Amino acid sequence: MTEAEALDRAEQHIRSAIDTVTPRPQPAQLPPLDIPCTDRSGQHNGLYQVDRVYWLAEVPRAENQQVFDDLHAYWTEQGYDIVRDVRDRELARVLTARTDGFTIRVLERDDGQLSINATSPCIRTSESPSNT
Repeated sequence: MTEAEALDRAEQHIRSAIDTVTPRPQPAQLPPLDIPCTDRSGQHNGLYQVDRVYWLAEVPRAENQQVFDDLHAYWTEQGYDIVRDVRDRELARVLTARTDGFTIRVLERDDGQLSINATSPCIRTSESPSNT
């Protein structure tokens, strides 16, 4: 998978998730990240994960639980594996799902602000050394 394909698929996962949420949030994109991958010894292996992050603005704090419940239902229906489900807290909720090597997560900060991110599997990016 190329870096462009990974970014496109990360965006698709996020957009599809946002489209299922009520009330509909206004996504505000943060700068994309390339996260170094490491081998079993903790050394950088020359590969990277691409990560897309959005703040989910204009969701009333009282509706955060509904956002988490909507995403859990959507990801479950779509066959995603739910790998972390901490929706039962009053604050600092987290829901993490995986599919096709991508990890998608919605987080709630202590102040009630929500974010969603999608992280690719490890790939060679345009900044990775060429494979010769």
